[in-house]
Amino acid sequence: MPKLNQKYIADELNLSRTTVSRCFTNHPKINPETRAKVFRLAAEMGYSYSAQRGGNNAKLSDRKKLAVIVGISEEDRTKNDTKTAEALLAGISEKASIEKLDFEVFYVDPKEFLPQSRARQIIKGVSCLDWKGAILIYPLKEEAVANVMAKFPTVSVLEDYDNCDVDCIHPDQIRGISRLMQRLVEMGHKRIGFLSWKYAVHTPWVERRLGAYVENLYRFGLELDPDLILNLRPEEQIPLEKLDHQAARLTREKGVTAWVCAADHQAYHLIENFQKLGISVPGDCSITGFDGLTPPPGMPQVTSIRIPFRDIGISAVSSLKRKIDHPNTSRRNVQVSGEYVTGETAGAPPA
Repeated sequence: MPKLNQKYIADELNLSRTTVSRCFTNHPKINPETRAKVFRLAAEMGYSYSAQRGGNNAKLSDRKKLAVIVGISEEDRTKNDTKTAEALLAGISEKASIEKLDFEVFYVDPKEFLPQSRARQIIKGVSCLDWKGAILIYPLKEEAVANVMAKFPTVSVLEDYDNCDVDCIHPDQIRGISRLMQRLVEMGHKRIGFLSWKYAVHTPWVERRLGAYVENLYRFGLELDPDLILNLRPEEQIPLEKLDHQAARLTREKGVTAWVCAADHQAYHLIENFQKLGISVPGDCSITGFDGLTPPPGMPQVTSIRIPFRDIGISAVSSLKRKIDHPNTSRRNVQVSGEYVTGETAGAPPA
């Protein structure tokens, strides 16, 4: 295996060694997109700039350093779109540069990540003595979040936890789902289902989007049929390979004309399997997502809500700086509205 160093990162991204080095030192001439790509790849490979400089013996910087902890397993990184993390990191990088803040990115498995509140190391092999705050991206165990909060000012990105009073920057789930539901109803849909995947840790964002779906059924006078809500009950663990088949069965047997998926990657998976099962999208059934991701090769643009992830990254640094400068301020929950994406996967229901 090639040696894990800055030259290797530079070669992988087709950048110069100097550019990569300047990314880690927050050089003002490096654009946020390039810095985001470098930090993402370094984190995925387990390369730590501070550890290479000497770990616990490294001289502490005069500049404030932030830790960005991304809760996604290596397996999920290969399945899901990486553009979301890159856009978030680009926003974080842009705002950190303006505020003269350094930051380093670490990927952790959310199932395994459980630092102790009194631990000297949050990330194995990396000193956290010079960290001034932490930005958490994607769902983590609530106990892990609470323990990080006990050590540093902390902001959560994309996830609003039930029992942790952590500042949160996340999409406006209710407004986004409401716009999708309204559009489906305007097209004539009356039998609308909702589905989600199961994840390694509890994901309140799925429940928030389900709540918005139920709210809009009542808003538009539609029937609430529990059978049309898949994989949301705590005891419900429908394997991914069976979930799409169950949705297809309900489409044929229960007259479902539209499925609201909790996220884009779920929607694209459903569209692909509906095609294999002989269900035309949107001819036989409409499908919507949430996030506004770039379609996989050969796939249509899903009807969705595009989230401004870069803006969320910028807001996360602003909120964390506020927590660092004023640690006793009250908790804030910032919701960022998305943009409706017309897409090619929603149309009038079949006659």
